[in-house]
Amino acid sequence: MTTDTLRASGSSSGLTELIPTSWIYTDTGSTRDLRLDFMRGFVIPLLFASHFEYFSALMFIGWERIGVVSTAEIFVILSGIVVGMVYGKKVKKDGLSAAMPGLIQRSVSLYRISVVMILIVGAIRYIPWIDSSVITTFHDPYGGNTYQLYPSLDASIFQVISKALLLQIGPHQFQIIGMYVVMFILITPFTFFMLHSGRAKLLLGLSWVIYLINYGMPESSSGSAAIRLTGAQFEYAFPILAWQLIYVHGVAAGYYKQALLAFFMTQWGKAILYASIALSIGFMVFTFNHPLPQFPAWAQLHLVPADVFNQLYNEYFQKYKLGVGRLLNAVVLFISIYALMTRCWQPINKALGWLFIPLGQASLYVFFIHVFLLLAIANTPLPGYDNFWLNTSIHAGLIALVWVLVKKEFLFKWIPH
Repeated sequence: MTTDTLRASGSSSGLTELIPTSWIYTDTGSTRDLRLDFMRGFVIPLLFASHFEYFSALMFIGWERIGVVSTAEIFVILSGIVVGMVYGKKVKKDGLSAAMPGLIQRSVSLYRISVVMILIVGAIRYIPWIDSSVITTFHDPYGGNTYQLYPSLDASIFQVISKALLLQIGPHQFQIIGMYVVMFILITPFTFFMLHSGRAKLLLGLSWVIYLINYGMPESSSGSAAIRLTGAQFEYAFPILAWQLIYVHGVAAGYYKQALLAFFMTQWGKAILYASIALSIGFMVFTFNHPLPQFPAWAQLHLVPADVFNQLYNEYFQKYKLGVGRLLNAVVLFISIYALMTRCWQPINKALGWLFIPLGQASLYVFFIHVFLLLAIANTPLPGYDNFWLNTSIHAGLIALVWVLVKKEFLFKWIPH
């Protein structure tokens, strides 16, 4: 899609006429879309806000403040789109069999890095002067329970290795990578087969059927997914039957990217875009009513009573089962941000592209590194929730450190990126 086409697409809107055409993103047709890299990079600070739980300025964005969405939904959608674009181009040109070696290689790489992470953290537990509980346990702030994510220290080494190979243990901050492993191995080849054979509607229909079956299943006694297809640890937070929905649709969106962009130039497409922007704003207003005690009164709205908000949140916005409200929020927010970045790319890129694009292009590396940074911070006498400005400095310093490591390609030879 050319810049001229994009300019023409916005010429009928009074709003877009206020935006200089020189700001528009130039799509060269390459599988490298810097807007997607930027969005993945933007999610990295939100990841730090989620996992380095020191209350800081990042929380005013990261703790579901731009909508009832988390880093996970955005990462999965983006991953699906990139897979659909990169491998889909190969499938269209040379057929599914030609793309399979690349898919298998990526699956092996993701699986290897997951097992390596699990075993490294498992070994760290035996170092007596290191408190590894931040990455070897999970504390449920709502239920008040703490769960051990590894066998006891006196467990057999073979038991640890067995569970590691089955992805049944490991840091919860890294478990989403385990979901990617299963997505690549079990779902991606079938998805491309259906797309390549012209059965996209059937594929998406099956994806919805699986999602709805899972959504209607009663929860387990622990409050997690009733069906854990693989038995892996990540399915407590990211059950495959639910999260396959946004991954499969992401792959399809990447596969049909040019057709989708052309659709959004039509009257129906523009109507969906404007509706997405309106809904995104509505979800943002809604989430500002979240009765989180950490936020000051001036940062909260009180349009929705706390008990009503909690009831709606528990019914429609649960993260582990990908509630329908959260699902809709993630989709409309993605459409809105992508449209904004397309129309205002040049100033956005000039202001923050230097930071977010490198982080986005090395997101797997950042996922790996941040676990050990989290361990390091947890073993220093740094504050918890008692010093806002120092906490903000910690977060900013960690992001700067990761950015430098990425730019210097530190350990890129050994850590996939």
